[in-house]
Amino acid sequence: MKTFYITTPIYYASGDPHIGHAYTNLMADITARYHRMGGHPVLFLTGTDEHGMKVQQKAQETGQTPQVFVDEIAARFRELTDVWNITNDDFIRTTEDRHKETVRVFWQRVMDAGYIYKKKYGGLYCVGCESFKTEKDLVEGKCTDHDAVPEQLEEENYFFQLSAFQKPLEALFDAGEDFVTPADKCKEMRQILASGLEDISVSRSTDKLQWGIPVPGDESQVLYVWFDALVNYVSAIGFGRTEDHMKDIWPADIHFVGKEINRFHSLLWPAMLLAAGLQPPKQIAVHGWITVDGKKMSKTIGNVLDPFDLVEQRGLEAVRYFLAREIPFYRDGDFSFARFEDRYNNDLANELGNLLHRAVAMTDRYVASVVPAKAEYEVATHWTAYRASMEDLRFDDALAAVWELVRELNKYIDTMEPWKLGKQEDKTPVSQVLYVLLESLRHLGWMLMPIMPETSMRLFEAVGTSFEEQAKITMSEAAKWGGLKPGSLVVSGEPLFPRMESVLESAS
Repeated sequence: MKTFYITTPIYYASGDPHIGHAYTNLMADITARYHRMGGHPVLFLTGTDEHGMKVQQKAQETGQTPQVFVDEIAARFRELTDVWNITNDDFIRTTEDRHKETVRVFWQRVMDAGYIYKKKYGGLYCVGCESFKTEKDLVEGKCTDHDAVPEQLEEENYFFQLSAFQKPLEALFDAGEDFVTPADKCKEMRQILASGLEDISVSRSTDKLQWGIPVPGDESQVLYVWFDALVNYVSAIGFGRTEDHMKDIWPADIHFVGKEINRFHSLLWPAMLLAAGLQPPKQIAVHGWITVDGKKMSKTIGNVLDPFDLVEQRGLEAVRYFLAREIPFYRDGDFSFARFEDRYNNDLANELGNLLHRAVAMTDRYVASVVPAKAEYEVATHWTAYRASMEDLRFDDALAAVWELVRELNKYIDTMEPWKLGKQEDKTPVSQVLYVLLESLRHLGWMLMPIMPETSMRLFEAVGTSFEEQAKITMSEAAKWGGLKPGSLVVSGEPLFPRMESVLESAS
């Protein structure tokens, strides 16, 4: 079975991680965990992009060398993956020797194929984007992503013959609408493609930029950041070094990216790969931006979400749940603390937490904490909706399917009234209800595993199994009814999610 290869973009090492980086990591992590649940071998890559003009300038501002500066930033991004419980298998840095070696080989193959040439060029360059702009890219003379006027730049650079891949890229997009998802982001790329591709500068003179990988054979130039950075996806798996290993991994199954870098991943990167004799990735998955209370995040406004502070103050599992539920992958989403507390108290504390508490407490009270004999119940339709949504990267819809089951089970308790059944001498009726609740909670543990892994572990332990025991089976086996062993003991514990007021009081 081919390794399922998932990547985030490598994050530009010009400043500390922000909530957008955490969100992309989370989306990729949910996908990686989901495929591992299905028994699929997964390689999940993230990392940092450490060369370029902006890094050079930031290092100068802090009085540090560029290498010392990026070492500190890279350490923060590694810390982000730890704090957010991100299960990446590798962390690539563009200052690593393995990456530099691959970049040199990649450049030479594209050069030998005739797709790189040198010429003098003058144009508008946005330092924030690390790319040249045309007048049609600007609004009122400014880059829309950075609200900045690009600088006029004239120098001799190497160029990549992107225009030579007009028809191959058209064929790539025509081969399947899922190459870029969601559909509106694919449409945007098709529109750019339809307007015609222009060759792109892929190096900078060392008179202007010293912090980068030297162009092979020409020490007067360093590689332009995108022609350096994008290659990380193949440098991490051995291109130009150990290519036998790469055969089981490439092409990448999903590149997760933010919408501001869609063009580079959906047009430039596939063309670069084709020029080097490699297959394009299977899918570019593009997510939107996060606003706060309907406003763009701004230090001036004071509404910037720090991903470290957010987790410390609100709890990781709840934050992961909220972002997956309320910030749809396929469009922009809004973060609201009021909405967060509403989701926390209603969904997590009242509905899921109370369901678990009632099921375990009644098992303790009426059948001495012992998982009773098997009883039948139907959860297949919930699994079908859940899996279809997860595979379509609609994690909000997947969680909606999960919560349909949560609410159905709470209603089941109210309808069956086990507190009355438990008073009967014959314990069979109450035992049947309790098995349905406990086994259904095991299924909920599985469905929540990619998004709320710690919550899943607590659910498993509470209903008489364990994460280790469940890890021995695949998702397909777990989705079958009757996996909870009669005779096991349920375990009472602390509330799964104390109401938000308690969380806030304890945090203070």
